[in-house]
Amino acid sequence: MIYIHGMNIASVNMNLLPVLDALLAERSVSRAGARLGLSQPAVSNALAQLRALLGDPLLVRKAGGMAPTERALALAGPLRAALLALEQGLEPPAAFDPATAARDFTIATNDFVAFVMLPRLLARLQHEAPHVHLQVRAWQEHVVPSDLGRGDADMMLGFNRGLPAGHQAAPLFEDSFSFVARKGHPLVRGKISLATYTRLAHVLVSHEPNARGIVDEVLAERGRTRNVALRVSHFLLVPPILAATDYVAALSQLVARPMAASFPLQLLPMPLAVPSGTVQMIWHERTAASPAHAWLRRVVGEVGAGIRASCRTVVRK
Repeated sequence: MIYIHGMNIASVNMNLLPVLDALLAERSVSRAGARLGLSQPAVSNALAQLRALLGDPLLVRKAGGMAPTERALALAGPLRAALLALEQGLEPPAAFDPATAARDFTIATNDFVAFVMLPRLLARLQHEAPHVHLQVRAWQEHVVPSDLGRGDADMMLGFNRGLPAGHQAAPLFEDSFSFVARKGHPLVRGKISLATYTRLAHVLVSHEPNARGIVDEVLAERGRTRNVALRVSHFLLVPPILAATDYVAALSQLVARPMAASFPLQLLPMPLAVPSGTVQMIWHERTAASPAHAWLRRVVGEVGAGIRASCRTVVRK
């Protein structure tokens, strides 16, 4: 406040401020006490502390009550505004109505997850929350971004190598690999052996120099390696490259299946068992109690459940 200039606010007994506010409103020790549920001696004691703290009498006796000093009158407005802001800040968060809410959310994800999830998610938002806008930021690494803790992003969608302290996560869907090559590939005619697989020129989506993928780790367990001839940083670059060359790739089924409808690609089972990966929704605990973020997590979770169900349908077929 303007008259507590240069004072260490941490040394101020904040319990005195509502008393001063009540005294300035009621201009009576007894009425201020009744308003606060305090005894008259307790209010008188608080007033004495306030006078000592601020070096001013604040309220002086007059016929029929007490009159505020010039110092007290100057404090009244800022004090009331500060207490009102604090009261509003401590109130439970307002309910979130997606049909009328106008706000933005920032989501960090990679191109693969965006390709799979965004059409479904945006269709939901357009129908349920027409004034809610998304900003989607590229995040290709499998490391939870610090943006969540800083408040620069609201959610991450993708894979991660470990959940940092202060973050929470929920699984959305599983992603499995298909072996993908162009139709007419001279060494791939409707099937692929492990020996041939390791000799072919592979495309690997990687964001770190010389990084190995999960396929390389599985091969290493068998004492084998593959020929990684090309590294790219985005999943969606892979299908057009495969369609125009003799490169091959282990590619997400969720990307490969729709891309095969647009490019001359053949999709085959992998010649070795490769674990599936779990796409997760990750958020920071600072947003855990927010009704708006809870709504967004629910919608994203339902979109993920729909993708999971569609994957099971394809497997059954």
